[in-house]
Amino acid sequence: MKKSSRFGVMQALMPPLMGVLLLLNNLGKPRVEALHGPDVLGLVASGFLFGIGFASLIAWLKPGVFASSTKDQR
Repeated sequence: MKKSSRFGVMQALMPPLMGVLLLLNNLGKPRVEALHGPDVLGLVASGFLFGIGFASLIAWLKPGVFASSTKDQR
């Protein structure tokens, strides 16, 4: 039987949720309002790709950090 952890799900969803809330909060600022939609989308995409690259670098430097724990349950 597979155990699901609500804490693990919350831990995975918190950074994107905080990022979206921060983005929505900053969209009302005058300097950000001057940006156009594609500019904001480009900023979000670049941050997303930076996060993926950073996580990949950490996984490369420390193998096993993002490894599945299903092997331990057998």
